[in-house]
Amino acid sequence: MKIDWKVWLHIAEDFLFPHRCVFCGKVISYGKYVCKDCKPAVIGADACRFCALPKKYCSCRKRARFYDEIAAVYLYDETVKPGVLHYKAGGDRRMAEYMAKRMAALAKRRGFTADAVAFVPQTKQERSRRGFYLNREIASLFAKEMSLPLYEGLVKLFDTHPQKEKGFLYRRGNVAGIFDVAVPQEVANRRFLLIDDIKTSGETLDECAKMLKLYDAQAVYALVFAAAFPKKQGKEKEKNRNSERAEMRRNLNSTGKNIV
Repeated sequence: MKIDWKVWLHIAEDFLFPHRCVFCGKVISYGKYVCKDCKPAVIGADACRFCALPKKYCSCRKRARFYDEIAAVYLYDETVKPGVLHYKAGGDRRMAEYMAKRMAALAKRRGFTADAVAFVPQTKQERSRRGFYLNREIASLFAKEMSLPLYEGLVKLFDTHPQKEKGFLYRRGNVAGIFDVAVPQEVANRRFLLIDDIKTSGETLDECAKMLKLYDAQAVYALVFAAAFPKKQGKEKEKNRNSERAEMRRNLNSTGKNIV
């Protein structure tokens, strides 16, 4: 009887180092990435090509960008957020594999064709603080999935304040002029897939795309794992919910029913 050592190795690995859901951390079967209870919001084909959000949430007004198009796998919701933050803090590296696979599948569905894969870079100080090169890790796996070379010529010149929780104008000014191209001869007349983990305002991706276009890149298609709602949209949604509650109270009061 022939023993399949690979099968037994997988069984032993599953027992000693069980795989966990990349979103919630629940123990799952070997080879799986997501448990049956986690159901992140997939962004469909109706997404805006300027901001990557579903059109019912889009508020970008088709503002011109340096990248030619952008697409995201998921909405950055309460299912996706914990898993991404855990990975960025040095957690389960299988999240990078999952990100790369889903983003590659999306790129193929959308028909994005390119000559190389680029990624939003970090400074040495940022990489040192985090302990690993986040976007390079994702982009490297993504490039293998797409059978494309990895272009590492985009560089970040200096540290900046984090973009999160900042207003639109601050975000645009915060990234202006902080990127450059170290190997310009590898950019001209080439098409790029530009990788980042999360898209908020899109200003960082746009600044990177601008630098590639300045060195005569033919096209730049941005791909992210998840797209976040604009801050003002969150406030607007809360305002709508409050209005609905107020309308319900008025209707109930008009019928003579007491409500808390």
